[in-house]
Order: sequence, then structure tokens, then C-alpha cells
Amino acid sequence: MTSTLIPLTGLPGRYGARQVVRAEFAKLRTLRSTKWTLAITIIGTLMVTILATNSVQHSGPGRGLLNFDPTNQSLSGFALGSLAIGVLGVLAMTGEYSSGTIRSSLAAAPRRPLLLAAKAIVTGFIGLVVGEVMTFACFFIGQAIMAGRVQTAALGDPGVLRALVLTGAYLALLGLLGLGLGVIIRHTAGAIAAFVGVIFLVPALLQPLSAHGNPARFAPEEILSNSVAAVLPQSHQLSPTVGFLFMIGYCVAVLAVAVVLLNRRDA
Repeated sequence: MTSTLIPLTGLPGRYGARQVVRAEFAKLRTLRSTKWTLAITIIGTLMVTILATNSVQHSGPGRGLLNFDPTNQSLSGFALGSLAIGVLGVLAMTGEYSSGTIRSSLAAAPRRPLLLAAKAIVTGFIGLVVGEVMTFACFFIGQAIMAGRVQTAALGDPGVLRALVLTGAYLALLGLLGLGLGVIIRHTAGAIAAFVGVIFLVPALLQPLSAHGNPARFAPEEILSNSVAAVLPQSHQLSPTVGFLFMIGYCVAVLAVAVVLLNRRDA
């Protein structure tokens, strides 16, 4: 994977946040991995959503789904989407280390916290746009598939719009988490493995401890599926707002460590 160095334009010998953000956006946009990752995110999320809602549809109207959450069901595909957008965040940083262009980037923008902030803005913006578009697309597709078979949800129903908006924003936070891990680990395979472990392995490891207060509810993927994307309250789970704030805290902590290491280590 290669990355293109985009010159920072502006006053001679000076650069600012706008120039660095513009350069990072152009850099990430030109990477082939970005296009492939976004394509996998969109196609994979939609396919899982179609399969998940179609399986409910074939269950028939007499299933007696007393606590059925049609909104949450239509967002089932985000288990895959969360992985793909995290990988995009990882590649936004590790791609430069693997290609060696990190030295050129730091030469063009020697203020390292500013460089990381620009990457975070670009990664977060792309994740937010893709997340919101995919959330509403999955919702409408899922409700259309389930219509006439089981109860469905509408945007005006209590909690539905909140669940959709927060789920899309949550995807952006997962991208930032991947970016932070990419800065800390600096190797693509290792950073992706760490992201997968945090997102998917931690909840599985904590699941046997559910008898002691369900600590798995604090894991990022558990927060997404059972708190943020849920309209009906789930027992022994965090509320959507608290869960979303926990995820913000995780991202802030990881990015803070990333800033410290980026300043201390050589390129």
C-alpha cells in the first residue's frame, strides 16, 4: 500500500490545521485500501442486515415477539461494519509506517499532535458520514423486509431516531479507536489484531463472568449492539447515553496514549 505526500499550501514557510486536514483527506482518499474498506463496509453491512431481517420475516406473524426490537434487528449488520471501519482507522496510520511516507508527512507537518488531530478529523468525518448513511439505509431496508410479517418501527417512534443517529456516530468512534491503535502499535497486522481483540474477543472472555454483574456490557461491541443500537431497554446493559460516553472515553484514552508515543518515538 502506498501513500501520496500532499504538499501543504498557504503562506511560505507556514502551515495550519486547515492545510494539514486537507492534505490528510487527499492522502486517505487516494489510498486503494480506503475504497476497498468502504466497499466492504457498505456491502457487508447491507448483506448481513438483509439476511438478519429476512430470517425474522420468515418466522411468520404468530411468533409472539413480545420484546422484539425491529430497529435493533435492522442494525445487525453493524457487527461487520464496525470491524471494517476500525480497519480503515488502523490503515490511516499504519499505511504510512509500512510505506515509509510517515517521514515525509512529519517533515511537511512537524507538529505531531496537529498531524494526528488532522488524521482523527478526517477518519472521524469519513466514519460519521458512512455510518449515518449506512444506519438509515439498513433501517429502511430492514423495515421494508419485515413489513407485514412482524411489527416494524418508524422514525417517529420513541427512541428510534436516537438509536440510528448514535449508531452512525458510534461507527466514527470505532474508526478513531482503530486510528489510535495504529499509532500505538505501528504495524498493520498487529493493530488490526488488537482491534479485533478489543471489539470481539474481550466480550467473549468476559461473558462467563456475567453472574458477577455482566462486565461484558462495558465492551465496545456489547455497547453498540445492546445499548446504542437498542430501542427497547436491555436488562443488565448500559443505557445508550452512558454507553456512548464510555466509548468516547475509550477513544480519548487511546488517542492520548497515541499522542504521547507519537511525540516520543522516532518515525
